[in-house]
Order: sequence, then C-alpha cells, then structure tokens
Amino acid sequence: NFPRQTNLTVQARKAEATQGPPGPLPMFTFTQGNETFHGLGPTDFATIYNVLPLWGAGIDGTGQTIAIVGETNIHLSDIEAFRSLFGRPAKDPQIILNGPDPGVVGDEPEAVLDVSWSGAVAKNATIDLVVSATTESSLGVDRSALYSVDNDLAPVMSESYGECEASLGNAG
Repeated sequence: NFPRQTNLTVQARKAEATQGPPGPLPMFTFTQGNETFHGLGPTDFATIYNVLPLWGAGIDGTGQTIAIVGETNIHLSDIEAFRSLFGRPAKDPQIILNGPDPGVVGDEPEAVLDVSWSGAVAKNATIDLVVSATTESSLGVDRSALYSVDNDLAPVMSESYGECEASLGNAG
C-alpha cells in the first residue's frame, strides 16, 4: 500500500498585503533559520507567468468550471479569507460530495491550497471541489477524479497529489 500524498508543507506566517495597482501586492517575505523565503500572491503569479495580459483582455475564468479533486471537505472561511486578502471577487467553491461527507480531515490544507489557487488565477471561474472519502481499497482523490470524469463535471480537472521524483529512487 503506497498511496500518493500531499507535498504541501504548512508554515504559520502572518499575512500582510498593501493595496496597489493592479491589485493587492503581497508582502510575504519571511525568514526561517538562515533562509529567506518570498511568498507569492495571485498578482505575483500573474506577473511571473504573463497572465496579466489575459486578465486585461477579460480572460479570467468567466464561464469556465474547474474541478478540484480531493478526499476532504474544507472550511469555506479559508477560501473567503484568501480571496478577500488578495482582492479576488467573492465566490465560494461548489462542494460536490461523491458519497457521504468525510468531513474536514487529513489533507484539508491541500484542498484549500488547490481551491484557493485555482480561483486566484481563474478568478471568475466556477471552482468545484469534488470530495470522496478514502476507503480501505481506494484513495479518495482517485474516486473524486473518476466521479468528475464519469459525470463530465468540468472541462478542466486538477489533482495535485503525487510523489516527488527525488523520493522515488533509481529505476534500473
């Protein structure tokens, strides 16, 4: 039994933002030990990956749906806080349950990350979080992916679970 896992590492930091054109500018520089880290906000991402011209042309996810697959429900307040902090329009994701609600369990930070960033870049898209409980024989994210495809929920589906290649060792 070698299930995929989240590669997310949560670090508690105070989020601060200042208002500036074309939107909130994050100030997430922090140190840990002897290292300095620079966090990114949606406008940083859009600048680095040249998304700003798309936003300027009105290509911002309007009319699109993105299915995020997961195995836990989320606290909507986390998504609302993220969107508010970075000046995204208020738009809660739709939670689609495949079977009983597993509640907020295990990999909830991963689901929040995936939902938040999908909606950060495609700021006007409909984000569907598809939630399936993990069973003894099936990983919840796999069940959610199958449900998304079988029910044609969205033209775009995202799954961020995996294994870092460096951790896999040598294949001979």
